[in-house]
Amino acid sequence: MVLKYSLRWLVILLLGLLIYGQAFQFGFVFDDKLYIVSNPYIRDFSHVYLMWHFFPMTRLVGMNSFALNYFFNQLHPQGYHIFNLIVHFIAVGLVWALASLLFKITKWLPSKDRLVNELPFIIAVFFLVHPCQTQAVTYISQRFESMATVFYLGTVYCYLRGRTTIRKSHKFGLFGLAGLLTILGLLTKEVIITVPAMLLASEWILFPNPCAVIPAKAGIHNKIGRHRYLILIVCGILLYLLFTKLVHADLSIFLQTVPSDSHDGDVLTPKRYFLTQMRVFLTFLRLLVWPMHQNADYDYPASTGLLHPPLTLVGLGVIGCIIFLIIKLRRNAPLIAFGLAWVLITFSINLAPRSNLIFEHKLYLISFGFILAMVALLSNLVRERGTLMRILCCLIAVLALVSYQRNKVWKDALTLWDDTVHQSPHKARPYNNRGAAYSSQGNFTQAILDYSKAIEIKPDYADAYFNRGNNYGHQGNFTQAIFDYNEAIKLNSDNLQAYNNRGFAYFQKGSFNQAISDYNHSIEINPYFAGPYYNRAISYYHLNKYDEAWHDVHKAQELGADVDPGFISALKEKSPDMWRERPLRK
Repeated sequence: MVLKYSLRWLVILLLGLLIYGQAFQFGFVFDDKLYIVSNPYIRDFSHVYLMWHFFPMTRLVGMNSFALNYFFNQLHPQGYHIFNLIVHFIAVGLVWALASLLFKITKWLPSKDRLVNELPFIIAVFFLVHPCQTQAVTYISQRFESMATVFYLGTVYCYLRGRTTIRKSHKFGLFGLAGLLTILGLLTKEVIITVPAMLLASEWILFPNPCAVIPAKAGIHNKIGRHRYLILIVCGILLYLLFTKLVHADLSIFLQTVPSDSHDGDVLTPKRYFLTQMRVFLTFLRLLVWPMHQNADYDYPASTGLLHPPLTLVGLGVIGCIIFLIIKLRRNAPLIAFGLAWVLITFSINLAPRSNLIFEHKLYLISFGFILAMVALLSNLVRERGTLMRILCCLIAVLALVSYQRNKVWKDALTLWDDTVHQSPHKARPYNNRGAAYSSQGNFTQAILDYSKAIEIKPDYADAYFNRGNNYGHQGNFTQAIFDYNEAIKLNSDNLQAYNNRGFAYFQKGSFNQAISDYNHSIEINPYFAGPYYNRAISYYHLNKYDEAWHDVHKAQELGADVDPGFISALKEKSPDMWRERPLRK
């Protein structure tokens, strides 16, 4: 038995390394710059608490994992990618364990059928190799999704183990662990809020007569069975109340209107957002069945009515059909019904309006239910077991090859956004992000062309103005840089980096007072950001305000800035009294 599981884990390990090992040499992309590269708060565990002024608490566990990575790896991406792959392996193991438990509960497999009894392992391998997982695994910042999935799978597994065990101590221990994993999941990503609904569906599908499957003398089972729905509803309400405290929001989030980041110019009302998600659901199903033409940033226009476009109504109809199938199959094919319910419930979090309509990493959690249902369905349709296993192995081989090829797109920011520009040629954000990739390589001329294209497509694109201003600054064209920073600030008056960088441009032109004014604005927006303090100190120095410069340098170092020893020596000579009073730490 030990040898059997060891060999299977060896297969998982080798396949995972074959597909994702290439990512160990990949760099930081997209939001990695926000969460890791430009995030000063992960660089010292004593400063981590400062980030909760600016990041939601529902990202606490993931953000601390970045701090842990930085402690060991600084800004070397390899360690971050290894961490992501380890999380993926843990998720695969939990998929295997949960699938095995579900097959046991539903009595889906005949114990004598050795080949069919391999299906839980096959499901885990499908989960490992599916191309839709690449964004959640290779894209470092989306460990939020993969870590939340680990906690989600662990919660459901522990709950179902608790429901099926007779020993009281084991039962309460497993339920307690399920609760702990739920809290950790809530502190990782918001999708965990759907866990109570998933557990309610599990009760309804897997235990339609809960007391019948347990001996009558097992009183604790009968008590839980009688009150299971009420208990789960109460737990769901408590989880929701905790969630609203963490995100400082309530059900009103379903009523908000937001500008779309998925199609330039669209405004997403609650109605439009809901209708568009019907099409997104179809896109997700298409990707799960036929994972071609994957895209890091889809150009996805909003639906304006059930027939505008017609696929909106089709998507709604498909969801209705799936609900009907769940109801019809829950007694005769509970495994398929459970998988379909998993798909709908884990997708439901996407009905809360947000600016981005679709991202592939959301399929990471959803895919388990789809794979479970499809493998169970195939095992019913293909009666010849050898043929069944050959079909499944061929599908795994094809999906593994597609995943390997898709991962190459994530090699670096330039390969990713060059691919995305070709996939979404009429969308501004891919041009903006490709411009950033060119800029990081020192190709400022090409970067400016891409930023200008982004502004042409979306004239109110504050980030593109800001980034183009940075590149003009790199070229020494500070007049044009200031013009672009002005536009960026007009469009987003809370952009502290725009104030900070405009201040630097003014400094380069010798306008020290204007530079200080901009640094003041930047500090007002975020008093925990070290850069403006340090830059303001240098401006004060040039105005011969040495005491003020010393105070700012001291504050910048407290917040983690790397202070130039040459500047400190010069300041020490100009302000020896302040230095003796409170010297900077070495």
